[in-house]
Order: sequence, then C-alpha cells, then structure tokens
Amino acid sequence: MLCLTVLVVLSGVLRGSLSVEPVPTYKHTDSVTGETLVCNKCSPGTHLTAHCTATTPTQCAPCKDDQFTGLWNYLPRCLYCSNFCTENQEVEKECSPVNNRVCRCKEGYYGAEDFCVRHAECGPGYGVQVRGTRQTDTVCERCPEGFFSSSSSALEPCVKHQECAQGQIALLHGSGDHDTMCGSCEDLANKGEALRTFLSGFFSLHRMRVTKMKKFVTRHIHKSVPRQRGLLMDEIRMWLARTPVEQLGKLPDMLRASQLDATAEKLHNKLRWIEQQSPNCVLNL
Repeated sequence: MLCLTVLVVLSGVLRGSLSVEPVPTYKHTDSVTGETLVCNKCSPGTHLTAHCTATTPTQCAPCKDDQFTGLWNYLPRCLYCSNFCTENQEVEKECSPVNNRVCRCKEGYYGAEDFCVRHAECGPGYGVQVRGTRQTDTVCERCPEGFFSSSSSALEPCVKHQECAQGQIALLHGSGDHDTMCGSCEDLANKGEALRTFLSGFFSLHRMRVTKMKKFVTRHIHKSVPRQRGLLMDEIRMWLARTPVEQLGKLPDMLRASQLDATAEKLHNKLRWIEQQSPNCVLNL
C-alpha cells in the first residue's frame, strides 16, 4: 500500500515537471470564409507573416538584426531596438531578438528622471556616509568631533585625526576640514616647509573678515582678487608657500597693517605657547 502511494505521488510530480505551458492564442476572422478562428501567437523573437486558416497554422518569421519582440505576439513586423545609450550611460544588455537594448548609468553616476547625473561630492568638513549607486546619489555627513575631511570626494568618509607621537605636540589642533598637525618647536624654528605648512593651516583655522583679507592681499601680495573668501584664501596660501623666509618673519606686522590685529594676536599667542613646550626653542616670528 505504501509503495502504491509513493508511485502515485511520483507520477504526479513527473507529470507536473513535464507539463508544457499552452501557447497563447488570439482570435482572427478569416477574410474569405468569415469564420472566427483561434490562432497561435508567434513566440518572442519572431513576428507574424500569415494568420492561421482552417487548414494551416500561424506563420512566423525571426526578427531581423536590430529588431525584437519580447512577448508572444501577432505583430506584422518586429519592433526596432530604439534604446540608444547616451552620454554618461553604458549598455547593460545589448539588443537581441527577444529584448530591446537596456542602458544603465556609468560608474560614478545615478539615474535622475531620464538623465544620469554625477554623484555629488562631499566637500571639506563632510564625509561620505553612504556611497552613491546607479540608482541613488551620495549621502554626506558633517565630520563629527575628532574626524576630518580636507577634500571634496564622492567616495571617502571622514577620517580620524592623527594622534601625535611621543616627543611631538599638536602644533595645530584638527578641525572638521583639517587634520591635526604634529611636530615640535624646533621644526618651526628651522623655517622650512614645516613653518609654511603651519602658517597655511593657521590661516585656514582662523576666520577673518573678507574686507581685511582683501586689504592684506592687495597691500602685501600685490594681487587684485575679487572679494571672495575662497579666492583670497587661495592667494594667501600660495604666497605663504613661495614667499622668502625673511618675509614670513614680518607676517605679524603685515597682519596688523591690514587691521587683522586679532589674527596677529592669535598667531603671537600660539607661537609663544609652542615655545613654552620647548624651553630652549625660540621662534623669531
């Protein structure tokens, strides 16, 4: 009895696995006899060339190059592959007899309505919380305390501030858009690249009024720059990077002459604090 039950179950399973989906049909009125006939549709990848009759089946033909039909049909001709990948798109699936060409956004872009738009970059002080995909844009977040991002990127998250090694001090504390600058008083006293990097970072960390920044740039750098903070700061950084060391020694006086007294005072206090960490070190600035 048990064997009989198993055989019946197996028989049902086999019948189910071997069953074929019925071919879809459509109704057609024979133009000669006026009889309504039920004709088989043409399979995907083909199109109709002749309706069925009382004695002949539906006639179908394969789609030509660059044409397709994606469904069972009785179309007189195949559809053209009309999707063309535009700028910032790439082919995900090429045209075939059974499908139109499928396009997708290139890497670094996402779909917004009918266009592919470049992923947004998170600016300085912001890091990538969620990277963009081909369907969604980048999600940015402000760098939390102890982290920074100094550049614009669609890929990089905020990075933890470095910790100064033994024997070094934080010459400049990190911010949302700058890493901690580690070193020693002696590094700055050598008046090399360390001093230039320190001064550039110092100016970036201390906000100054645009009118006074412009006065500094016009009077001491001798450049005519629009009254825009970013452009003026770029000019100051470039000047700090290339001006003679002797000129850097006059920086506090130059700041005061441009009515940047508060900035000059902060620089003075910062340098004296650094000197106090190394009693035998003197910063002539």
